[in-house]
Amino acid sequence: MPSYPKFIADAMLGHVVRWLRLLGYDTTYYRIIEDWKLIRIAKEEDRILLTRDLGLYRRARKQNIKALFIEDPDVVKVLAILSLKYSIRLDFDKNDSRCTQCNSLLRYTTSLIDISHKVSKDIALKYNEFWICPSCGKVYWQGNHWKTIFEVLEKAKAEKLKTLSKVKPSEKKIEWLSLSVYEQK
Repeated sequence: MPSYPKFIADAMLGHVVRWLRLLGYDTTYYRIIEDWKLIRIAKEEDRILLTRDLGLYRRARKQNIKALFIEDPDVVKVLAILSLKYSIRLDFDKNDSRCTQCNSLLRYTTSLIDISHKVSKDIALKYNEFWICPSCGKVYWQGNHWKTIFEVLEKAKAEKLKTLSKVKPSEKKIEWLSLSVYEQK
C-alpha cells in the first residue's frame, strides 16, 4: 500500500477524495472544518493539502505546508495532475484500497462466509470478490459502476500522457507546464 503521499482535502474536493481512497491513498477529509485545522493536520501528519481555495493555499504555503491549488475540479484532470506531481498510480489494486467513506484499509476476500450476513443473497451469488471495511463495516464489490471507474482511470492516464506530450525533450521538470494549478515545492 502506498504510505506516501498522504493527502488532506478541503470540503470542495470530496469527489477527488473518494478516488484517491479507491486507489489506496490515505486521504483525510472533513465536510466541515476550519482552514487553520486543515493546515495544522497537514503539517502534523505530513499530508499534502489539496484545495480549491486560493486563500487557504496561500496561507498553507506561508507556513511551508505542501499544498496544491486545484483550479479545475474535473476528476480526470485532477487525477492526471496528481499522478504527474506526486506519482500516484492510476490503476486499481484489489489488494490495496481504502474505504471511500472512512479511509480505513479494506480487507479483500473471496469468502462468501465473510460477506454472507452483510450483503443480499443475490449479490453474494453474483460476485466473487469483495472488500470489507474493518472500521465501518461497508462492503464493496465490482458492480456495474466499475465500468465507469475504469473509464475514468483510463481517461486520467490519457490526460497525463497528453500533458507529458507537451514537455519538450530538453525540459526535465513538469513545473514548466501550465497545469492550471499552483503548487508549493
